[in-house]
Amino acid sequence: MRYESTAYLTVIDWPPGMVESERISVLVDCAGMDAFQAKLATRRNTPGIMCEIDAAFRERIVNAIHARGVLCIAPTHDEIDLYPDAEMAMGVEQFPDADPPRFVVNCENQQPWTFTSEQVWLIVVGRLRATKMHVEVDSPGMGYQHWGRDAFDLGHESVPIRQTHTRIRPVIDLHIRSDRGPRLVRLIGMRTRIGIVGESGPPALIDQAPGIDLIEALMPGVRIDREFLDFDPPHSLRRIANKRGGDSRVDKPEYWSFYSPWVAQIRMAMGD
Repeated sequence: MRYESTAYLTVIDWPPGMVESERISVLVDCAGMDAFQAKLATRRNTPGIMCEIDAAFRERIVNAIHARGVLCIAPTHDEIDLYPDAEMAMGVEQFPDADPPRFVVNCENQQPWTFTSEQVWLIVVGRLRATKMHVEVDSPGMGYQHWGRDAFDLGHESVPIRQTHTRIRPVIDLHIRSDRGPRLVRLIGMRTRIGIVGESGPPALIDQAPGIDLIEALMPGVRIDREFLDFDPPHSLRRIANKRGGDSRVDKPEYWSFYSPWVAQIRMAMGD
């Protein structure tokens, strides 16, 4: 199956009272899953991706699962990929006394623009892990020694010292309705500062306690998704991310870039 023709079979919720054996039967009969893999899939949190299917057959598969009373969708790779790219916010500031609350956002490489709290229809909250490796090379004069190719010849060479630094950064995605269509504004760690228009030196998102509480207070009633760390990425995405990062942790940027538009697809399917 080509990556571009992939659809992600997503169960939003199982019917009340549907036991595990019945859930397995749905996935085996309707999506052609192996029984063992179906059993593992039914134990995932919902909404959850059960498997990857050929997009050419998604309508038939989704309709068959709906007929069993299961709420599901199957967004394609292209639909998720075509969701608006995230605009990285350098700062989000509130206009004082505006009703409803209005904000100006400053993003990289573009003009500032404004939005109201009523335009924000979804907020996705999570955290990302950033890892940097710093390499220092000690000179021969530092006294480091090691054996060269000739076991009887002790050589003096520089020795690289590798240090890995890992930081956990909060991340908040604002999904905003605008005249030009949906927009996605990303607030992240030390990069994004949140404050009042005209305020001097507003604090960074990471300095808020926590930042989402402030945003929630200013945007009451908006749907907030906080389930990122319980997300089980699809196998194709996991393979790509693990090649780059080499571990199975969820808090990777590759997973977040998929997760936030995927949640938006679910909420749109639910009529939000």
